[in-house]
Amino acid sequence: MMKAWVVTIIVGLGLSACMSENAKPVAAVPTARATTSSFGAIVDETGQCTETISFDSAPYKGKPDDALMGLSECQIVALHGEAPLSVMSGASQNSKRETTMLYMETSGKAVYLFSDNRLRRVVR
Repeated sequence: MMKAWVVTIIVGLGLSACMSENAKPVAAVPTARATTSSFGAIVDETGQCTETISFDSAPYKGKPDDALMGLSECQIVALHGEAPLSVMSGASQNSKRETTMLYMETSGKAVYLFSDNRLRRVVR
């Protein structure tokens, strides 16, 4: 009983430190559910969308990267038809949410960089 109480206090202190305005973001503890409300459907650390979306990817297939700018994380996953190889999310000074998704495509590796759930850049 005493151990559970101590663990609860430690977890509570850790969470309050994460919520401080001056605290640096902790990338290892993504809060997909908390950010869903402000960004809509997002991709979690397993590469799955947090919500079901309706997206017709046909107009975007085979288009250059510039035509994809502004699409959401879940729209890019729908466009590929599969989860990315890896997903990393965190925060920066310039945005509330930054996400990087890695895909292996026929032309090689492609890294999709998102800011506030919008595609900003593709690095090949």
